[in-house]
Amino acid sequence: MSELVIGFAGEQRRMDMRRVVEDTFVVIDGVTCKVMNISLRGFFCKGYKGSAREGDEIIIEDLLMADDSRIKVNAPGLIMRLDASKKEMAAVFVNMNEKTFNTLEKMMMLRPLAGDGGRLR
Repeated sequence: MSELVIGFAGEQRRMDMRRVVEDTFVVIDGVTCKVMNISLRGFFCKGYKGSAREGDEIIIEDLLMADDSRIKVNAPGLIMRLDASKKEMAAVFVNMNEKTFNTLEKMMMLRPLAGDGGRLR
């Protein structure tokens, strides 16, 4: 049986499949934090030291990938959960352009992100 990328995934009843990523960071309103997992809908990160609060809109500026590439995202997002004491944050993308969606789709499907064949680890 194959995993679902979109639709309910297993017993968790999640609407989208999350991928654990290593050495990937997200820049939000000028603040960099480490992405722990990501999906086509959103992400969970640690190390968020920004001033935004749960329910606030944010700008997801860039993804800093494990291969040291930088992907411009410039997509609005919404903070769904925030634990300031642990510096953990979960956010969803509110709107994104086609290029950003294609990049996230490649990440979810473990396809090469760049012409050099680099993949997520």
